[in-house]
Amino acid sequence: MTKVCIIGGGPAGVMAAIFASKNPENKISIFDRSIILNTILPTGGGRCNLAYSEFNFKELAKHYPRGEKFLYSIFSRFSTADTIDFFETIGIKTYTQQDSRIFPVSDSSKDVKQALLKQIAKPNIKKFFEKVVEIKKTSDGFCVLTDKNTYSFDSVVIATGGRGSGQKLAKSLGHNIVDLKPALSSLITLEKDFNALSGISLKNIEAQVFFENKKIKTLSGDFLFTHTGISGPLVYKISSYCAYLNFNKNNPLKICLNFVGKDFHEFDSEFLEILKTNAQKDIVNVTAEFVPKNLAIAILEKEKIDLHTKSGQIRKVDREKISKSLTALNFNAVDVTKGEEIVTAGGVDLREIDSKTMESKIVKGLYFCGEVIDVDGLTGGFNLQNCWSTGFVAGNAIL
Repeated sequence: MTKVCIIGGGPAGVMAAIFASKNPENKISIFDRSIILNTILPTGGGRCNLAYSEFNFKELAKHYPRGEKFLYSIFSRFSTADTIDFFETIGIKTYTQQDSRIFPVSDSSKDVKQALLKQIAKPNIKKFFEKVVEIKKTSDGFCVLTDKNTYSFDSVVIATGGRGSGQKLAKSLGHNIVDLKPALSSLITLEKDFNALSGISLKNIEAQVFFENKKIKTLSGDFLFTHTGISGPLVYKISSYCAYLNFNKNNPLKICLNFVGKDFHEFDSEFLEILKTNAQKDIVNVTAEFVPKNLAIAILEKEKIDLHTKSGQIRKVDREKISKSLTALNFNAVDVTKGEEIVTAGGVDLREIDSKTMESKIVKGLYFCGEVIDVDGLTGGFNLQNCWSTGFVAGNAIL
């Protein structure tokens, strides 16, 4: 009999429990101070974005700002196809959206939670609503101390997510922890001209990102204005790739947005012809053909251009200002929105984990899975895929 302690009742911990329990000789204990799988309920806006429809594991791994190469071995063992098959076998049929995101047919995170809970309703799995406060390595295994009791185990799986508690436990056992930083976050900007646009969104916008006069990335995605700055999938990507850049008011992250998908010169030439064709229309109405009207108004007011000037009477200098704003509107990000990050960058150092088993290279019998390790993905099902895959690998290693 092998006694297995799984710390964390989220997607990764439950996945590890499901596969480790396939050996009836394994006695699994899941420890979580809250409700098992509660963290899965808000994912995908309550619909549970289970995975992303990319079946080449190397291409899939490119969607992780940290951990790409580490994931090759893991995704080769439990891929997107395996995720779909696994959920089909436990009664969750899936479908793929046009944007390649995979959801349950029911569009319900609650259904996913209930299906997973059924898989851990086994005689050899017990659940404890206790907080693990310390792990001690012993000569024949581990001593696990909670806020209520003390237990002994042969193996321990840390699957506590990215918030820090599991990282502290790993550090106490000799592991290096890569600094934790918020990722997939909204950004606070210096510009106040657009704060009134909070809630307005735009589809498939391109952004070029610069820091200290160096180009960092060109990214694209959906975009949202907030009352303190900018957000949406595009901004989440930016915040993740720039998680470890020390941007602030004195040294901002510069984000250049292109709303029309063309460079300044190409668009300005086209815009000139459009203005001639619509010479009797107010400039605000012509500008609003390219962006939402409230944004068109904000751009014109920022550039001090009268909204009701007829398009045929717009001066060249003002036309170029509008063209510039539509092809290269600049924002200066000075901070992330605190406490609203979707995931955390950083965690247990990947150099200290065997990707074939998720076992520690430092402490035999200690395993990790999910966001507790230094892996984080973009939005689109990638962080759950990390949980399914690393949970599977860790569970099978104990099996």
